[in-house]
Amino acid sequence: MATVVTLDVFSGMPNPTWHLSPAEEKELDERIQASSTFSDTRPSGVVGGLGYRGFHLTRDVENAAASTRLFVHEGILDRGLGFPNYVAQPDIETWLLKTAGRAASDNVLEHVSSRIAGHPQNKFIGNLEAAGSCPTCHAADAPAYNPGAWNVPAVQPYNNCYNYANNQQTNTFAQPGRASGHPFAALTCPDVGSAAQSDGLRNSANFSAPLAPGAGWYVALVIWPSQDYHWYRQDNVGCWSHKPGQTAVRNVDNAGQPITDPQTCNRGPYTVLCTYMVTNRGVHIQ
Repeated sequence: MATVVTLDVFSGMPNPTWHLSPAEEKELDERIQASSTFSDTRPSGVVGGLGYRGFHLTRDVENAAASTRLFVHEGILDRGLGFPNYVAQPDIETWLLKTAGRAASDNVLEHVSSRIAGHPQNKFIGNLEAAGSCPTCHAADAPAYNPGAWNVPAVQPYNNCYNYANNQQTNTFAQPGRASGHPFAALTCPDVGSAAQSDGLRNSANFSAPLAPGAGWYVALVIWPSQDYHWYRQDNVGCWSHKPGQTAVRNVDNAGQPITDPQTCNRGPYTVLCTYMVTNRGVHIQ
């Protein structure tokens, strides 16, 4: 048996992953066996936002059909739709974090530890209708907010925030600059921004200038310093939406509020707003 742990924490970059040792697998089994059944099954996809979103456990055995997957977050062992959840031991997330070793940076480990310890969890509390509070939309080509096209098993895990901002489902977890042969070298505003420009995006001072048909739509780049990047896009209602990593598309920030401006919304650990940019249907990403 091999158990792979994935820390669901990034939006643009692939999440940290590691394998449990045989001794750790034995302890995990004991912790799962000590858990109790939880009758109120939590649907998949309701946990999200920017920053820590839980641990995914994939357990492969000789018979691939018997492989199991668990999601651990907020003290719940989620076995997926159609199966009862378990109430996990209180410290299982702290224990899983300790098994990470050097798979995640000290900055990421500190962020996750603070969330597990009871600091604001930045929960996703549902998509909110933003009508009436959104800025005037100046982009004629701005996409419609259509989460149903993204939040499906064949699409959601394989497309990230960069895919969503550019409204392109490549199923490659697209990275700025990869398609154009100029990938970013560091997780900084200049590097990620330049990589996106090489794909065809262009900088914009703000998102107030009218964009005529064919001119594209507005997106915004933010950075979790030295750890990850994230993109937002302005939809045709004037408010913004985004897709944090492998999780579901949403039109609210980390506080559950409509996003009228990425600069002022709750972005969790993505503390640096780099720039607004304009993308269009001709941009090529991979």
